[in-house]
Amino acid sequence: MPPRFALLLFLAFIGWLFIRDLKRRSIVSTAIYIPLLWILILGSRPVSVWFGGGVSMESTDDYLEGSPFDRMVFLFLILAGAVVLLRRRVNWKALVANNKWLLAFTLFWGLSVLWSDYSMVAFKRWIKDLGHIVMVLIVLTEKDPVEAIKALFSRCAYLLVPLSVLFIKYFPDLGRFYNRWTWELMYTGITLEKNALGNTTLICGLFLFWEWLDLWDRKGKRLIQIDLANYSLLLLMVVWLLIMAHSSTSIACAILGGGLLVAMRLKVVKANLRRLELYGFAAALLFLILQAVFDIKGAVVEGLGRDMTLTGRTDLWKELVHANINPLLGEGFYTFWLTDIANAICENYYWHPNQAHNGYLDTYLNGGLLGLGLLCGLLAATAQQVKKQLLRGAALGALGLAVLLVSVTCNWTEAIFNKMSLGWFALVLIIVEYPPAWSRGIRTAPKARSRPDLSEVGEPELSESEGTRLGDNVFSR
Repeated sequence: MPPRFALLLFLAFIGWLFIRDLKRRSIVSTAIYIPLLWILILGSRPVSVWFGGGVSMESTDDYLEGSPFDRMVFLFLILAGAVVLLRRRVNWKALVANNKWLLAFTLFWGLSVLWSDYSMVAFKRWIKDLGHIVMVLIVLTEKDPVEAIKALFSRCAYLLVPLSVLFIKYFPDLGRFYNRWTWELMYTGITLEKNALGNTTLICGLFLFWEWLDLWDRKGKRLIQIDLANYSLLLLMVVWLLIMAHSSTSIACAILGGGLLVAMRLKVVKANLRRLELYGFAAALLFLILQAVFDIKGAVVEGLGRDMTLTGRTDLWKELVHANINPLLGEGFYTFWLTDIANAICENYYWHPNQAHNGYLDTYLNGGLLGLGLLCGLLAATAQQVKKQLLRGAALGALGLAVLLVSVTCNWTEAIFNKMSLGWFALVLIIVEYPPAWSRGIRTAPKARSRPDLSEVGEPELSESEGTRLGDNVFSR
């Protein structure tokens, strides 16, 4: 197929997807385009790169300073998001009360700017990280947060998934690159690196599959069947992209996340949700026994086409664990890889790593044992929150569990925490709990004469019994 014809065909398909989505989700406000632009940048390439700019990795000064254009784009989106939240009169008191671990985690990284050798760099990166929370709150303060989440990630996938296929197949100058160290051909799609393509495709695929399952339950209607066909085609593209990216972590996590979404719909699983921790402990124990007897880890790694060093990761980890940093506080938010300590370690590796390829280890290097402890506490609190949603039959419960476990697993071989990535944004979306919209659910609330706009007037007062009844029944299907 000629590239120009393919471009027109793909653009027509993307346009068709957006038309269908806008008709289905008229309740979602136009403010959703602010977080949509945010995650489109996270899941593809910096805006400056599209205009032929970007930051040179060879120049230390350029790398430290970053792209002024990209910085202004992110700042504009954060300010626009802040204006939306001010107009919606967010219940900040309730937000803080229900997100104490997130508050402590975020404030710790803000304070870490004080002991970083690159304080201004750390501060600018911390401000951008706060932008994730701003964007998530825009989504959660929509009239219908569930539909807003679906609209956000569906529209993101409508663009990133087909365009990645288009770039790889018909515009190789944009979608394929050679590794500058090994000269191995890498398929990157709309991103700049194969692991980034794997992460973007993983997150888009997870949310697409979540909605595909919802559409499957309502497949009797003709229009639903059309949407089901659209999503099936997109999911086929996702599978193809995962294979082309050859990112073993993303493939394994996609299987894990998809399997969990299916499992959470089974009656036998729903009947035993209160024993999730027990089953998780039993699964971990079984894995350890099988690992000791049959070397399950080795079989899985080899099956994914990797060696036991995980492409050099394990050797790097051994050096980083013994790095001469402040073991309690680390080197400051997202700045370890700028230090002389990191530069000395990088000289031992031809591929010059700029991350630990392990989110937990990266957190330790930047925030020490205190930062790592806060991260573990945040993940544990999120797990408890997700379990409560599952027990209430919340529509977001299964998605929350899938995103959480995929994130926990993915960060063993990739560093996603606190990064400007689609994976970290998805996890923040699950972490943040905003009571007026997230936990109560207003989409199928009992009909009343006038339905208040919670995003504009704040949280309505409900008695304890009414709040419990809504929380238990509104999200369930």
